[in-house]
Amino acid sequence: MKFLLHFSRLFVGNLFIFSGVVKANDPLGFSYKLEEYFIEFGMNWHWLEELLVPLAAALCIVEIVLGAAVLLGYRMRIVSWVLLLMIIFFTILTGASAIFEIVRSCGCFGDAIPLTPWESFYKDLVLLALILILFAKSKSIKPFEQPKNDLYYLGVSAFVMVLLSIMLDWNATLYLTVAILGGALIVKYVQPKLAAAVGTALSLILSTVFSIYAIEHLPYRDFRPYAIGKNIDEQMQLPEGAKPPVYETLLVYKNTETGEQKEFTSEEYTASKLWENPAWEWVSTENNLIEEGDLPKITDFSISSQSGDDITDIVLSQNKVLWIVAYDLSKTETAHTAELKELIKAAEQNGIQTMVLSSAGSEETVAFEKQHQLGLPYHITDGIVLKTIVRSNPGIVYLEQGTVKGKWHENDIPSIEEL
Repeated sequence: MKFLLHFSRLFVGNLFIFSGVVKANDPLGFSYKLEEYFIEFGMNWHWLEELLVPLAAALCIVEIVLGAAVLLGYRMRIVSWVLLLMIIFFTILTGASAIFEIVRSCGCFGDAIPLTPWESFYKDLVLLALILILFAKSKSIKPFEQPKNDLYYLGVSAFVMVLLSIMLDWNATLYLTVAILGGALIVKYVQPKLAAAVGTALSLILSTVFSIYAIEHLPYRDFRPYAIGKNIDEQMQLPEGAKPPVYETLLVYKNTETGEQKEFTSEEYTASKLWENPAWEWVSTENNLIEEGDLPKITDFSISSQSGDDITDIVLSQNKVLWIVAYDLSKTETAHTAELKELIKAAEQNGIQTMVLSSAGSEETVAFEKQHQLGLPYHITDGIVLKTIVRSNPGIVYLEQGTVKGKWHENDIPSIEEL
């Protein structure tokens, strides 16, 4: 039973830290996923929009703090109750999402590891079982008396995070975990009774700073197909060896003598030589998807002019192009418009084609340009796609022949030298 309890603590604690960190890497993106859930459940209230980003960040922080508390054995009676209530809620949510096909991806691990609703549901069932063990034994889970036990937990957790870091090619989960558990271990040698509390408090401080920085700038690590170094046109194509979708063809025929309708597969149709029987009359042909095939990383990107012409290929073939991305002009921040105008002017002087990409129609575009005088062409791209391209409104994206060379938050508008 001791082994199972230690396994449960290590699994749950590290998974919660990992899940929290990969979402805290991009709280804005996580807020979009929360908004999707709220809309699907009929909770698209206007006042809720202002709370989405703080709520997303808070959930990430809570996950990290709970994971740290489990590993450190801090206040486990309270922590186990919070864990149990959370996992019951999310198990019901992911179960409903899977059964009723509410969303295609749960967002449990952000863009780092996309999970289907069913995969997320099974993951939550495993977590529920392990958390029930922690809940049942919560009274006996205390901070370790001997530092060597904390060292074992640090070693195992670091090993797990190293494997995950290699998989993601990103070390933030490793650094935060080692900082939290290592900090607590150092305190253990000085003030043993305060070690768990200090480690948990450290997890709160680090996760809060981590989340706020990601909101005020861009994600530390971009897991999306529009990341720096990615070629958008290549991401829109299927790679060699991609698995095609599998369809089953059903032929529906009607017996003119009895009125019976019957479905035949292609094999059954050929074997029965139905075309030789005048009593059977063709009604319809149905192609049913049996197995989904591979899809390009980007399936929904396009750029249209205000007149409706598709100019995607033209834009992606340009040698140097600067996008001012504003998915919603009515919500676009304008505090840095002066710096943005300086960048636009310098870019055009250096032969860089500059344009605004938004989802706005001509009327809203004209009103925005009249107010802010950017002096740029405005082109149309789907708002959800623009949210995916850059986590800022406005955001700045620099490309060369369709390859993303740089991305900036509106708080970090680059100089022409940086560009």
